[in-house]
Amino acid sequence: MGALIQKKISITNEHKQFIENYKKWGFSDQSSIIRKALNQFINDFKIKERKTLIAQKGQELLSDYTHDKDLTVFTDIDGDDFL
Repeated sequence: MGALIQKKISITNEHKQFIENYKKWGFSDQSSIIRKALNQFINDFKIKERKTLIAQKGQELLSDYTHDKDLTVFTDIDGDDFL
């Protein structure tokens, strides 16, 4: 099990009220709300990070996919019906 981290954090009254009503939201304890929120934040952050990296790599390869004859050879048939 992970180490217990003890550090004071500042939260708004809205946050405090939400955490105090943990049972209303279906959580077993107050810390489970924080764990769930942090896990969701980490997942969202990782997705955003991957999308940014994909966009950067796409930009890096854009000139290859527009000028390299080995990669653009089939663009002549773009839009043709294959059925």
